[in-house]
Amino acid sequence: MPSQPRSRSGLLLCLTSAAGFGSLAVFGKQAYADGLDVAGVLVLRFGIAAPLLVGLALVARRRLRLPWPVAVRLLAMGAVGYAIQATLFFSALTRISAGLTGLLLYVYPALVTAGAVALGRHRLDRATLLGLGLALAGTALVLGLPGERLDPLGVTLGLAAACWYTLYILVGEQLLRGVDPLVASAYVACGAAGSFLAAGVILGRADLAAAGPAGYAAAAAMAVVGTALAIATFFAGLARIGSTWASIASSFEPVFTVALGVAVLGDPLGPGKLLGGAAVVAGAVLLPLIGGREAVGSAGEDAGAHVDAAVSPVVSSKVENVSTRGSTRR
Repeated sequence: MPSQPRSRSGLLLCLTSAAGFGSLAVFGKQAYADGLDVAGVLVLRFGIAAPLLVGLALVARRRLRLPWPVAVRLLAMGAVGYAIQATLFFSALTRISAGLTGLLLYVYPALVTAGAVALGRHRLDRATLLGLGLALAGTALVLGLPGERLDPLGVTLGLAAACWYTLYILVGEQLLRGVDPLVASAYVACGAAGSFLAAGVILGRADLAAAGPAGYAAAAAMAVVGTALAIATFFAGLARIGSTWASIASSFEPVFTVALGVAVLGDPLGPGKLLGGAAVVAGAVLLPLIGGREAVGSAGEDAGAHVDAAVSPVVSSKVENVSTRGSTRR
């Protein structure tokens, strides 16, 4: 059992991570406003974040050398799987608000749990149904109650990002089980960076010249604050409080997105976002409690034992704990 100061610092670190990830959509909006397009944002984000994550793994004394088949799978998952998810998410961001984009993406813990149940990796019981029902009902409220003008294509792209991410996680969890999560994050980020650099530079898809200093600053903040710092603080918090509480703290990511969108961008905050968002977050908080309730408070375990697979920059590690930890540990 960790000491109280250690628990508090762990929760603070995980909440800092959630705020970092939650800031991505807001920084993306700011980058668009100063002339960057989707391709430009993603080229800059991963082009900066990839070497930062490699450096973070080196500082943490993680072994970066992997067997070739594993390394190729990790790079391919970044170059194809994560690149597609990021493209869908940031394309949705061009058409709908930051808060709505973040809430739509955060349907994925419920979708991953449903997928794990369908694949026989997780038990379907009343508690699981309650968590799934809250998350999906919250999404329906977000889309059904008044609050802001909904762009059908933007909503479709946001939901497509969540669905693609679900598939990506369920497949990657099996392919990469046992890989150190920080090392996997570095490889996946490098794969995504290579993919976006190829599309942006070789194919001429990224219009970097049209952006002003504020656009570059926002893209750099996405890489540093919304990616590298968010990943570093998540792992530091995970080591102190364990996977269940880390997952619960991370569930507040869309709360930070909505709050930052309102405070920084002036996004509307209608009843749909308030009620629906609260239900989405409640469902996301309940799911890790279902999967890891026997581990709540046992934060002294080694962090590496909590994260069996990392198939995207950190977030997939959180989802693996949310959706499948209960079935694999029972």
